[in-house]
Amino acid sequence: MTKAAAKNKPRGSQGQTGRAGSPRGSSHAEGDVLATARLRFAMAELERSGSLVGARSLKLSARVDPGLIEAARRRTGLRSDSDLINAALAVIAAGDDFGTWLIGQAGRLPEDFELAL
Repeated sequence: MTKAAAKNKPRGSQGQTGRAGSPRGSSHAEGDVLATARLRFAMAELERSGSLVGARSLKLSARVDPGLIEAARRRTGLRSDSDLINAALAVIAAGDDFGTWLIGQAGRLPEDFELAL
C-alpha cells in the first residue's frame, strides 16, 4: 500500500458517532448542555441528509487562535483537535433555522393578547 493510500484509508471506528455526536473513543469531558445538544442535532441532521461519508479520511491543516480552541473546548468538552474541528464544521453545515422561524412567528398573537404576570 502506498503512503498516500494508507493516509486516506479509514481506520478503526472513525466515522461512527457516540456521545454528543463525537467519534467513539474520543476524549470528551462534560461540556455545555446546549452545545452538546446542538452538536448531537447537527450530526443527526447531517447523517439523515446523507452529507456524512462515514470515514474521517480528509487531512486538514490550519492555523487557529489558541484562545478560540480553548474556549471551544470549554464549551463542548471535546479534547481532541479532530473532534473539535468536526464538531464546529457539523454545526455550521447543519445550519440553524431559528432566525427564519422566529421571523415567521410575527403577527401570530392577537392584538389584544396580554401576558398575565
